[in-house]
Amino acid sequence: MEDKNIHSKIIKQVCKEILIPLGVFQKGSSRLYLDDNGYFFTVVEFQPSSWNCGTYLNIGLTFLWDYNQSDVLYFTFSRQPAARYGKFVEYKNESQFRKEITDLANIAKEEILFYRKLRDIEFAKNWIIAYTKKINEGKYARFGLDVANICTLNNDMKSAKFYYENYHRELNTEEQMDCKKLSREYLNSNIKATRKMWNSKPSMKKMPVSVMYDS
Repeated sequence: MEDKNIHSKIIKQVCKEILIPLGVFQKGSSRLYLDDNGYFFTVVEFQPSSWNCGTYLNIGLTFLWDYNQSDVLYFTFSRQPAARYGKFVEYKNESQFRKEITDLANIAKEEILFYRKLRDIEFAKNWIIAYTKKINEGKYARFGLDVANICTLNNDMKSAKFYYENYHRELNTEEQMDCKKLSREYLNSNIKATRKMWNSKPSMKKMPVSVMYDS
């Protein structure tokens, strides 16, 4: 009789072969794999379906400057709509599923390695500004706060204020603007607090220590 959880075991085995050697870690026993980049996590999710045995692949970033006590990892930013990569992979047989999961894991590997470039905050600022200009067509509601924050980390306060104000103006939330949040010290404090919160979770015991933010 075939193991009903074989598809989950294959996902774990393939990730152990392809993602873990990169320095990625699994969140507890979940289907979430995280790459710690200091001020953000790259989150790889092998999302199950309620209807069939198999998985979707979701990949995105969780920026750690938005401090709260929630233990939910959400996709703040992704290069794909709704953070979804490809289609649902249904388990039909072991060899078929392993091959398709290997393909997904290699996609995840490529994205993890690309997003590691954003550890360099100057590169991150230049890239994310160019990227959002290309996809947003002059709009600021999508990713506007994140662009403002990455500009703030770079001490480019002119750009930070521009994106921050246009974000709120576009959403008609100007009354909620608080320019005190446009501070490198404020963001770094939030990042440290968020990392401390995550470090306290039993499911995150494999989370690396950041010299910059965890000292």
